[in-house]
Amino acid sequence: MMRCFIAVGLLLSIVAPPVTAQPPSPGLSVREHIEAMRHLRLGQEHMHTEQWDRAEAEFKAAVKLEPTLEMAHYGLGQVYMSTKRFPAAVTAYLGCRDAFLSNTARRATNDLTAQRQLDDQIRALEDEKTLLAAGRVTAMFSGGQIDLDRRIADLRMRRFHDAKAMPDMPAWISIALGSAYFRGGSMADAEREYREALKADSKLGEAHNNLAVVYMLTGRYSEADGEIKAAEKAGFKINPRLKEDLKKASARR
Repeated sequence: MMRCFIAVGLLLSIVAPPVTAQPPSPGLSVREHIEAMRHLRLGQEHMHTEQWDRAEAEFKAAVKLEPTLEMAHYGLGQVYMSTKRFPAAVTAYLGCRDAFLSNTARRATNDLTAQRQLDDQIRALEDEKTLLAAGRVTAMFSGGQIDLDRRIADLRMRRFHDAKAMPDMPAWISIALGSAYFRGGSMADAEREYREALKADSKLGEAHNNLAVVYMLTGRYSEADGEIKAAEKAGFKINPRLKEDLKKASARR
């Protein structure tokens, strides 16, 4: 029952860092990169129509061609979450995290490439806001304008970040990984990842909400209440049943 209270955040590629901005991996030919991107986009198309087997095959093909293509790993994670293969989702999101770290190290050695990549991502997300406002993207495939605004602001900050400094792990990766751990029953791992998400964005309501669920399930009721308050302060709408269940659980102590 508690699973319904977790903000899993099935944020498809349109709200995650856009694949169009990612430069080819070192040692990868332009042709291989283009082919990997083709598989990635096909995977996204199949995922949007819930053709999970086809989406999985395309994302795997993209990863095989270009192992550091973050969104291919992320797409696999989404497929596995949607088909309730949670251990596989954990592996996929860990692959996404490793790819992000690898790409971050590359960006730190090439200022112009990093700047172009961030600029492209900002433009792509701003275009996504336009599609959302026009009703061409449904809520199922978008975190909404607040989520997009948060990501755009984060990218703009990174645009002027010291290129030699390692940026924080993006919250969207930690949230996804935490939710995969949670659905697989690994509470301690889920808690760790939700905390990591809050390191990247201390006002992320989804992470506070999810921590509240973990704390309640592990008997830390006062901490759960604190996270609910933090989530609400951040503007996140808490499921009323979560509050009710927490109140009942606290009363039974």
